[in-house]
Amino acid sequence: MYDYITIERSYGSGGHEIAEKLAKRLGFELYDRNVVVETCKRLGIPYEQVSAMDEQNPVNTFFKSSKEHASLEEKIYNTEKEIILEATEKGGGVFVGRAACEVLKEKNCLKVFITADKEFRMNRTLNVEKISPNEAEDVMKKFDKKREKFFTAQSGAKWADPTYFDLILNSAHIGIDECVDALEGVVK
Repeated sequence: MYDYITIERSYGSGGHEIAEKLAKRLGFELYDRNVVVETCKRLGIPYEQVSAMDEQNPVNTFFKSSKEHASLEEKIYNTEKEIILEATEKGGGVFVGRAACEVLKEKNCLKVFITADKEFRMNRTLNVEKISPNEAEDVMKKFDKKREKFFTAQSGAKWADPTYFDLILNSAHIGIDECVDALEGVVK
């Protein structure tokens, strides 16, 4: 049995919903937006500011700042990383995004990527995320690009690379609940 499940996801693929349902079924804690909330508390920064900078590329691979001279992006990333590592002391967890798969790579962790075809993602973006049809495609591209850049910078791996992830699921073809079923089976 895996102790931790990390889920990277393309925008609109249902990754958060899958993670939420899986955590509930397994009796695990879900770590997603609550990581941002805890980061706000620890840094004393408003949610809107941390949320806007969440999953940004904070690390310059050629020069890392000292803790006292770290940029705000670095402080946010390092705080989120601390929270993720501290969470492992509490037992099982499902972690969404934030390159948690890289943070937890030395742990008993199942690394999952959730994807879906464009039509499915667009439909979820319009109906679940309630984003207007005029903005939906741009929002999907923007978030995917941001996530890809962040993930690659933190892991050194290509986002959605099948050689990095243990499992890649297409929620459009399999279905949201069926993805949860499959993950539950693998974890147990």
